[in-house]
Amino acid sequence: MRINLTGDCPTAKALRGYLGKHDFHLTDHQPDWIIHIEEPEGMTRPSLDGLGGELEQAILRHLRKQMATTVEVETGRTVSSEREIRVRVPGNEINRRAVEIGVFRGLLELSSKPRWWQRK
Repeated sequence: MRINLTGDCPTAKALRGYLGKHDFHLTDHQPDWIIHIEEPEGMTRPSLDGLGGELEQAILRHLRKQMATTVEVETGRTVSSEREIRVRVPGNEINRRAVEIGVFRGLLELSSKPRWWQRK
C-alpha cells in the first residue's frame, strides 16, 4: 500500500517509522492514501478533516478507542478527496501517542481488506 504522509511534527515522524517497518511504501507518486498531520499551537483536542470515506472512518474508529477526549470531525474544509485526510494533533505526548496508534491501526485495517484486484 502506497502512503503519502506529510508533516514535520513528532507525530508524523513517528508514524513514518511505524509504516516503514510494516511494509507500507511511503511515496508521493500515485499514493493510495494521503495523510496530512499537523500540530498547530493552541489545539485542545484532535481534529480530522476528511470527506467521510473509508480512510476517515477507519482512523476515527481507532482514534476513539485510544482517546479519552472527543475527536472533532470537520468535513471537507481543506481536503478534496475521500482518499485524503488531515489530522490536527494537540502538542502533548498523550495525544501524540494516541494519534500515532490510531492512524497506524486504521491503515493496518484498510490494508487487510481485499481490494477489487485481489478478489478471487
